Amino acid sequence: MGKRIFIADNRKHVIDMMEERLSKSGYDVISTCEGSAIIKTLNINNVPNLIVLEAGIDGVDPLKVCRSIKSERRLRDVPFLLLKEANVDEQPFRELGIKEFITRPCDMTDVLERIRLLATYGTSKARPQGKGTGWKIIGILLLLACFVILLLFVFLPGFTNPG
Repeated sequence: MGKRIFIADNRKHVIDMMEERLSKSGYDVISTCEGSAIIKTLNINNVPNLIVLEAGIDGVDPLKVCRSIKSERRLRDVPFLLLKEANVDEQPFRELGIKEFITRPCDMTDVLERIRLLATYGTSKARPQGKGTGWKIIGILLLLACFVILLLFVFLPGFTNPG
């Protein structure tokens, strides 16, 4: 089974589109359009790999919902992506440890790519290739070249002593 993503958004058509695209990519998507069902839905399902929450979801205070989710031990380290309008202040959410935001209106392709990165690496800044991997490859190649040269000196004495 793929990574599990929880999505809470007012707009059913947005959830339907995200569910369809993410499911085709192998993700297990759990969602709700009702703000009052967020905590209940999270509590009856396994811990997701990512929580995507619309900051303006009807019927709830998004800061209160985030505080409640972050206070639960089993959910506190789950990466969070907050979808927000331009006038929503990020600072109170940042104080709760939420670092990933997308301001609407936005391109759905960008949203889905950010979801993929967060579900896989826990941060959208992460890259599949580890830090310094290029230097590691160069080091391995240099080590391999030294080994080949050493073999030439040991097994081909005529190579080092032409006379």
